[in-house]
Parts: sequence; structure tokens; C-alpha cells
Amino acid sequence: MESRIQYSPVRAHQRFSAMDRALVLINQGPESLPYHIMDISEGGLSFRYLGQKLKRSEIKKVSLYHDYKLVVDDIPINTISDYRLRDNLVPVRRGSIIFKELNPEQLSKLETFIQRFTEAPLPIA
Repeated sequence: MESRIQYSPVRAHQRFSAMDRALVLINQGPESLPYHIMDISEGGLSFRYLGQKLKRSEIKKVSLYHDYKLVVDDIPINTISDYRLRDNLVPVRRGSIIFKELNPEQLSKLETFIQRFTEAPLPIA
């Protein structure tokens, strides 16, 4: 018996697993820290970090780095989710963001970042 449920991809853009040293800087002033990118697409990214939950309302822009070298600067974003991955003495958290409209230069640099600093594509769903 065939299923009557039709499946469609949840995401508009293919996600890719980020290589080591692919970092996102959450622009929050002088106390900003880079975090490890878990996966990335042309539509957004997820990252992991240690410590307390970030204040989502304060995150407006991010910058992408590889090995502390700036690749894409001041990408406007919206935060999607932030939750705890592991319950250790120091909590490990996962944050997810989507990119707002990028200018042509940012989009070009983002595409280059994805080509150079990601590995195999992740499943669509």
C-alpha cells in the first residue's frame, strides 16, 4: 500500500556540515565571541556554544570567519532557536539563525564561504 502523504523538503536551501575552524561572530559589542558553525546554507546557519543562553533580541548581525580570518561581515539575521544540547556542568547550546536580505557582495562571499569551508551536504529534511 502506497502512502498518501506527500513529502516536501522543509528547507529552501541545502545545508552543509561546516569544517573545523568555521566560525560565526555574534556581533554584541566588545564582549563578542566567535562560535563554531555546525551547519550552514545560503539561508542561515546553526552554531554551538558554551554557557548561558544568548539574548536573542540583542543579536542583529553576524560575521563569518575561517581560522579567525574574516570572510563575510555584518550579515543581517533573525534568530530562530536556541536550546541546550547537553546537560553538563557548563551547558552546551545550539543556536539557529536565518539570514535576512544580503547585498550582492555578501551573497557572493557567503557562497564562497560555503564552497571552501564545508563538507558533505546534510539530509534535506
